[in-house]
Amino acid sequence: MGQRDDNERTELAVNPLYMMEGMEALKTSSLFGQLNEAELKTLFQAGERRVFQDGEELVKKGDDLDAFWVVVSGRVEVARDGSSTEQGAATFFGDRALAGTVPSPLSCRAVAEGEALRFSRASLVKLSREFPKLGVKILWVLLENAYKNQDSEED
Repeated sequence: MGQRDDNERTELAVNPLYMMEGMEALKTSSLFGQLNEAELKTLFQAGERRVFQDGEELVKKGDDLDAFWVVVSGRVEVARDGSSTEQGAATFFGDRALAGTVPSPLSCRAVAEGEALRFSRASLVKLSREFPKLGVKILWVLLENAYKNQDSEED
């Protein structure tokens, strides 16, 4: 699951339906709704398209968590601390990976086939260097989300 190959890059560039669905998932997510269309497009292009099948394990607890995921279509089950939740389009998981590669505190498996945008830490660092204002916006919303999650875990 490393770099996209040239065929994948071409598909992202020429498949307007996938781009529309991906950007819609970003826009309607609780994290990126405040970004404008140009920023959403830039963020979308930093992601890696990841098609998944029902039952496929996307993240295994304890493995290196090195990417942040946004579900574009389909459904996934995210399990953490003995409980699990089912998530659909415009939801996300793995945001802790953006602080550095860490052992995954969660596992995630597909419960229906679909697609996700996978953002490696490296791709978001590169995006932040090329588009510093966008990088700051993304960092800010991720920090706000982490703070909200910390508050809810303490309750």
